Amino acid sequence: MRLTVTMPWLVALVLLGLGGCNRPRFGTPQDAYTSFHRLVKRGELKEAWAVLSKPTQDALAERAQAVGKASGSTEPPEPMALFFANVPPPPDVTEVSLVREEGDEATVLVRSPGSTHEVRMVREPSGWKVDLSASLQP
Repeated sequence: MRLTVTMPWLVALVLLGLGGCNRPRFGTPQDAYTSFHRLVKRGELKEAWAVLSKPTQDALAERAQAVGKASGSTEPPEPMALFFANVPPPPDVTEVSLVREEGDEATVLVRSPGSTHEVRMVREPSGWKVDLSASLQP
């Protein structure tokens, strides 16, 4: 009797654990950036969009509105499509390391062959996100 009561719970726990295996990991700023980079490289743009911070997504939506208005279009371009259409394929990343983390903000150092740059990360309710909002300001 005890075996039948615990079996459904065991199966449910295993299924919940397996359900997260293919999702990007957002546990650390480094994980979030690595997931974002991998998704962009694979062309999984909808999933990569989800790793961008809300302020970044909002800034890109405003930019899409401005582009639509400037072009005289009645319907602005899709922010996600506009952003990724103008982003060249990212170079391979050799290392992502944490520079600093203070509360809900962090900076990671991204090393690629021939370049090194810092990326701002922010923690949102769903985990760490890539924040490009400052670089999108006019």
